[in-house]
Amino acid sequence: MTTLATPMPGNEVKSQNWLQWVAWILTIVCLAAGAYGLYLRFTEGHAAASYGSYVPWGLWIAAYVALIGASAGAFGFAAVIFTMRKTEYYGLARLAMLVAFGAFAAGMTNVWLDLGHPFRFWKLLTQTSWTSIMGWMSWFYVIYGLILVVGLFLTRKGVIPKFMERFSWIAFLFAIAFAGAEGALFGVVGARALWESGLTPILFLVEAALFGVSLVAAGALIFGAMNQQAARMLGLVMLILLGVLLLLEWAEYTTALYASVPAKTSAVMTILTGPYWWVFWGLHIGLGVVLPGLLLLFGRGNVLLTGIAGALIAAMGLATKLNLVLPALAQEELEGLAHAFTGPGLTFSYFPSTMEWLVWLGTLGLGGLIVLVGYRLFSLATPTRSSASK
Repeated sequence: MTTLATPMPGNEVKSQNWLQWVAWILTIVCLAAGAYGLYLRFTEGHAAASYGSYVPWGLWIAAYVALIGASAGAFGFAAVIFTMRKTEYYGLARLAMLVAFGAFAAGMTNVWLDLGHPFRFWKLLTQTSWTSIMGWMSWFYVIYGLILVVGLFLTRKGVIPKFMERFSWIAFLFAIAFAGAEGALFGVVGARALWESGLTPILFLVEAALFGVSLVAAGALIFGAMNQQAARMLGLVMLILLGVLLLLEWAEYTTALYASVPAKTSAVMTILTGPYWWVFWGLHIGLGVVLPGLLLLFGRGNVLLTGIAGALIAAMGLATKLNLVLPALAQEELEGLAHAFTGPGLTFSYFPSTMEWLVWLGTLGLGGLIVLVGYRLFSLATPTRSSASK
């Protein structure tokens, strides 16, 4: 049994120090923007946000769902590698665990700041409602975060313990349950026709896997942890998941339009031709599917193109979740409601405020800081091997 992180001779890609410097600069800028955003959030409260009574969720919830899904996907990717004992990819698996933790922290910060009283979050754990999916998810988050930290700590010396190889299939099942539960949280909301669907949990699973693997590819490019063999593997996985995602979205939208259920048809048309058309066609399809798909098709095995494609898919993951959250909420529950009342927050149109964008950037900075510091703290540059190879 051999090693890992050492790519095959001739295919080795040395760490791109300049990319790490760029990552550090972007992280610091995001953290600085986030600091001012936090000041506005805690001095002006939700009054500084664009969401309101009719559209109660916005950018932060979309980011939370996207990042938590990406975290579960990256974690599942690591679990598959350990389960299959693909020792040549063990270094990528360790990086995937770190990426998963960074995305998890960023996602949880988004939803935490969306709470009316963020500093009372602990009541979700001490006064858990076990009949609520959200109650179960609260404890899922705690257990999941601990698993990631323990996994990173145990592998910090570059040796994968035998029990991690033997029982990683349990972690893989946990990742599926974690991402699927997020989808179920939306899929059972009967009051929102766009969300209520048996396909919703499946879409969440596919998106989680796609965004997670894409984040790993982008991180591997930054840290020089990807060779041509790994680039081919990651590129193939991303291409397959992109195809499955498009198929599921086509099935969801076409069946909704054919069935002609007014509430669902209206929400789908809001996505395709309404105020948020540019999010779907420009960001999601154009920058998140077509462009990275072409890069992966014509750059198979190319480390740079694979990393760029991964970064594009991961970044545009937010657009996918915005298409999920906003159009469903932007529908009048009663005809004429949009004009019956006027005032702050009494509108079905939504675009994030400056404060929301700043806070969101800050959460991304937090995730980036965790990955950049964790890469050194957990010695991810150390060649990784199975304990069985001793």
